[in-house]
Amino acid sequence: MRRLYYGRISTTDGQSAISQYSDAKAHGIHEQDVFIDEGVSGYHVAPSAREQWLKVEHDLRHGGILIVRWLDRISRRYDELHRTMRRLMELGVRVECTLNGMVFDGQAADPIEKATRDAVLAFMAAQGEADYKNRAEMQRRGVALAKANGKYKGRPRSTDYSAIKRWRVEHGATIDQTAQNFDVSHATVKRACASSFPG
Repeated sequence: MRRLYYGRISTTDGQSAISQYSDAKAHGIHEQDVFIDEGVSGYHVAPSAREQWLKVEHDLRHGGILIVRWLDRISRRYDELHRTMRRLMELGVRVECTLNGMVFDGQAADPIEKATRDAVLAFMAAQGEADYKNRAEMQRRGVALAKANGKYKGRPRSTDYSAIKRWRVEHGATIDQTAQNFDVSHATVKRACASSFPG
């Protein structure tokens, strides 16, 4: 049975795909079966609008096992996550979460087992969206307070876009080569190359 790993890195997570590749490897997933959408919000971008997720659904159209760190990698919106997971369940896909070992089995046949699975799924989907909204609200309050006290300077950029863009131009490098040189994601390289800098 095909086993795939799906990961997603948002623009605000402050992490790279490396941790998710490591997670996949630790669970016996070969790199060619790892699909990661980088620079993609789990709240603002639906799974159906993501390049790597579309490949995952295509490969699982006849069933299989999908491994994710947690359901929020698929979506942070209740409706989107619930709809997407229902689709996977109807395809007979088994979804396994590495964070806590939870399993959602699309091949469950017993009515009680299916009802329990669906109830837990609905709860987790709702909790995921609530958590996201709560964190966003707390961040807004923190920024507003810092601005009121004259202490807000904005989030510092962790990567020097000008250095990335300059290096790529000077070396005539591809996005992949540049990402490897700076140990950043392809999305970071694309943002750097789209930015402007003096000199």
